[in-house]
Amino acid sequence: MKAKVTLYKICCWACFVAVFCASCNTAALDNLRGVEKSKDTLYYLDNIKPTVEQPIEPKKGEVFEAYKFVQVEVTEVSNPKRFALSFEVSYRSKDNANNYLGSFSLYPADNPGKFIVATQGKLKNEGAIILTMVIQDKIGPGDTIKATVKKMKFLKDN
Repeated sequence: MKAKVTLYKICCWACFVAVFCASCNTAALDNLRGVEKSKDTLYYLDNIKPTVEQPIEPKKGEVFEAYKFVQVEVTEVSNPKRFALSFEVSYRSKDNANNYLGSFSLYPADNPGKFIVATQGKLKNEGAIILTMVIQDKIGPGDTIKATVKKMKFLKDN
Protein backbone atom coordinates (compact mmCIF):
# COMPACT_ATOMS: atom_id res chain seq x y z
CA MET A 1 0.00 0.00 0.00
CA LYS A 2 2.83 2.36 0.89
CA ALA A 3 4.51 1.64 -2.49
CA LYS A 4 1.29 2.65 -4.33
CA VAL A 5 1.18 6.00 -2.47
CA THR A 6 4.86 6.66 -3.26
CA LEU A 7 4.32 5.78 -6.92
CA TYR A 8 1.25 8.04 -6.98
CA LYS A 9 3.28 10.96 -5.54
CA ILE A 10 6.08 10.42 -8.05
CA CYS A 11 3.56 10.43 -10.93
CA CYS A 12 1.93 13.62 -9.58
CA TRP A 13 5.30 15.37 -9.36
CA ALA A 14 6.23 14.20 -12.86
CA CYS A 15 2.95 15.60 -14.23
CA PHE A 16 3.50 18.85 -12.35
CA VAL A 17 7.02 19.22 -13.76
CA ALA A 18 5.81 18.40 -17.30
CA VAL A 19 3.01 20.99 -17.12
CA PHE A 20 5.37 23.56 -15.61
CA CYS A 21 7.99 23.05 -18.32
CA ALA A 22 5.41 23.15 -21.11
CA SER A 23 3.99 26.43 -19.86
CA CYS A 24 7.35 28.17 -19.43
CA ASN A 25 8.29 30.97 -21.78
CA THR A 26 11.24 29.53 -23.72
CA ALA A 27 12.54 33.02 -24.58
CA ALA A 28 12.70 33.86 -20.88
CA LEU A 29 14.51 30.58 -20.17
CA ASP A 30 16.98 31.25 -23.00
CA ASN A 31 17.57 34.72 -21.57
CA LEU A 32 18.30 33.21 -18.13
CA ARG A 33 20.72 30.73 -19.72
CA GLY A 34 22.46 33.51 -21.65
CA VAL A 35 21.39 32.15 -25.04
CA GLU A 36 20.96 34.85 -27.67
CA LYS A 37 18.61 34.26 -30.56
CA SER A 38 19.49 35.87 -33.85
CA LYS A 39 17.08 38.54 -34.99
CA ASP A 40 18.80 38.81 -38.36
CA THR A 41 16.81 38.45 -41.52
CA LEU A 42 18.41 35.97 -43.89
CA TYR A 43 18.21 36.01 -47.66
CA TYR A 44 18.78 32.89 -49.75
CA LEU A 45 20.20 33.12 -53.26
CA ASP A 46 20.92 30.30 -55.69
CA ASN A 47 21.59 29.77 -59.37
CA ILE A 48 17.81 29.65 -60.04
CA LYS A 49 16.92 32.77 -57.99
CA PRO A 50 20.12 34.85 -57.88
CA THR A 51 18.60 38.20 -56.83
CA VAL A 52 17.15 39.56 -53.60
CA GLU A 53 15.65 42.94 -52.90
CA GLN A 54 15.78 44.66 -49.52
CA PRO A 55 13.47 47.67 -49.14
CA ILE A 56 14.95 50.75 -47.51
CA GLU A 57 12.98 51.31 -44.33
CA PRO A 58 14.18 54.50 -42.65
CA LYS A 59 13.54 55.14 -39.00
CA LYS A 60 12.09 58.51 -38.06
CA GLY A 61 14.64 61.23 -38.69
CA GLU A 62 17.08 58.90 -40.46
CA VAL A 63 18.72 60.34 -43.59
CA PHE A 64 20.07 57.68 -45.95
CA GLU A 65 22.16 60.16 -47.93
CA ALA A 66 24.53 60.18 -44.91
CA TYR A 67 25.36 56.48 -45.28
CA LYS A 68 28.60 55.89 -47.16
CA PHE A 69 28.56 52.08 -47.38
CA VAL A 70 26.28 49.07 -47.72
CA GLN A 71 27.57 46.09 -45.74
CA VAL A 72 26.78 42.64 -47.12
CA GLU A 73 27.51 39.63 -44.93
CA VAL A 74 27.58 36.31 -46.77
CA THR A 75 27.16 33.78 -43.97
CA GLU A 76 27.09 30.51 -45.88
CA VAL A 77 28.06 29.33 -49.35
CA SER A 78 27.43 25.99 -51.04
CA ASN A 79 29.63 25.92 -54.12
CA PRO A 80 31.21 22.43 -54.26
CA LYS A 81 32.90 22.95 -57.64
CA ARG A 82 34.09 26.44 -56.64
CA PHE A 83 32.64 28.27 -59.61
CA ALA A 84 33.77 31.91 -59.66
CA LEU A 85 31.13 34.08 -57.93
CA SER A 86 30.63 37.80 -57.64
CA PHE A 87 27.85 39.85 -56.09
CA GLU A 88 26.52 43.07 -57.58
CA VAL A 89 24.92 45.71 -55.38
CA SER A 90 22.50 48.26 -56.84
CA TYR A 91 20.10 50.87 -55.52
CA ARG A 92 16.64 51.03 -57.07
CA SER A 93 14.94 54.37 -56.48
CA LYS A 94 11.23 54.88 -55.96
CA ASP A 95 10.79 55.64 -59.66
CA ASN A 96 12.49 52.29 -60.55
CA ALA A 97 15.77 53.80 -61.76
CA ASN A 98 18.62 51.34 -61.12
CA ASN A 99 21.93 52.74 -59.86
CA TYR A 100 24.87 50.33 -59.83
CA LEU A 101 26.84 50.78 -56.61
CA GLY A 102 29.55 48.14 -56.93
CA SER A 103 30.47 44.49 -56.65
CA PHE A 104 32.63 42.06 -54.70
CA SER A 105 33.83 38.50 -55.14
CA LEU A 106 34.29 35.56 -52.80
CA TYR A 107 37.81 34.18 -52.57
CA PRO A 108 38.05 31.28 -52.49
CA ALA A 109 34.72 30.92 -54.25
CA ASP A 110 33.11 29.05 -51.35
CA ASN A 111 34.37 31.34 -48.57
CA PRO A 112 31.79 33.52 -46.77
CA GLY A 113 32.65 36.94 -45.35
CA LYS A 114 31.66 40.58 -44.78
CA PHE A 115 31.97 43.05 -47.64
CA ILE A 116 31.29 46.75 -48.04
CA VAL A 117 30.29 48.64 -51.16
CA ALA A 118 30.34 52.45 -51.41
CA THR A 119 26.93 54.08 -51.83
CA GLN A 120 28.41 56.96 -53.87
CA GLY A 121 25.84 59.27 -52.23
CA LYS A 122 23.06 57.68 -54.31
CA LEU A 123 20.86 56.37 -51.48
CA LYS A 124 17.59 58.09 -50.64
CA ASN A 125 15.04 57.39 -47.89
CA GLU A 126 12.98 55.25 -50.25
CA GLY A 127 13.56 52.48 -52.76
CA ALA A 128 15.50 49.26 -52.31
CA ILE A 129 18.92 47.67 -52.33
CA ILE A 130 19.26 44.91 -54.94
CA LEU A 131 21.83 42.14 -54.44
CA THR A 132 22.55 39.80 -57.35
CA MET A 133 24.78 36.73 -57.29
CA VAL A 134 26.63 36.44 -60.60
CA ILE A 135 28.17 33.10 -61.58
CA GLN A 136 31.20 33.88 -63.72
CA ASP A 137 31.67 30.31 -65.02
CA LYS A 138 29.37 28.21 -67.16
CA ILE A 139 27.62 25.68 -64.94
CA GLY A 140 25.99 22.41 -65.87
CA PRO A 141 22.30 21.55 -65.46
CA GLY A 142 22.98 19.44 -62.35
CA ASP A 143 25.13 22.04 -60.60
CA THR A 144 23.70 24.00 -57.68
CA ILE A 145 25.18 27.08 -56.07
CA LYS A 146 23.64 28.60 -52.96
CA ALA A 147 24.48 31.55 -50.73
CA THR A 148 22.93 32.83 -47.52
CA VAL A 149 23.18 36.55 -46.78
CA LYS A 150 22.22 38.53 -43.68
CA LYS A 151 20.05 41.62 -43.96
CA MET A 152 22.21 44.32 -45.49
CA LYS A 153 23.33 47.14 -43.19
CA PHE A 154 24.07 50.76 -43.88
CA LEU A 155 27.26 52.28 -42.50
CA LYS A 156 28.31 55.91 -42.13
CA ASP A 157 31.99 54.94 -41.76
CA ASN A 158 33.83 51.75 -42.62
